[in-house]
Amino acid sequence: MVGIQGWHLLVLLVVAALIVAIIIVVVVLGSKSSARNTTQVGANGQPVPGPQVGYSVDGQPLFQRNTQLETNVFAILALVLGILTGLFGIIFGHVALNQIQRTGQPGRGMALAGLIIGYVWLALWLLLILGVVVAHAQAVVS
Repeated sequence: MVGIQGWHLLVLLVVAALIVAIIIVVVVLGSKSSARNTTQVGANGQPVPGPQVGYSVDGQPLFQRNTQLETNVFAILALVLGILTGLFGIIFGHVALNQIQRTGQPGRGMALAGLIIGYVWLALWLLLILGVVVAHAQAVVS
């Protein structure tokens, strides 16, 4: 039987619902995580010390501690979704790289890995579709 059967449609709807749920969770986590990251990063990528708050007993300056930057949530999702789906890894990878460049958060390697894996998946799917179309065209001609 040709076409989408009932259970195929159900699987597609479940996958679409999962993807929408993941996107909603990512947006919510992304907005919360950017508010917590207050560490400034210098030109060399190292955290800049906070303001001086005084001196120790032996005369050394004391600096206020900065919070540690968290890994970019979109970079993590780019890697995971790049492995699982490909296309969403590409989307989240580009978003993550943009945010990392703006905020200085860690996770650039994960974002790049998600992008690369996503593009490999996309290329494989395109080759598969091209192969099916060519095989179908040859079968029709024969």
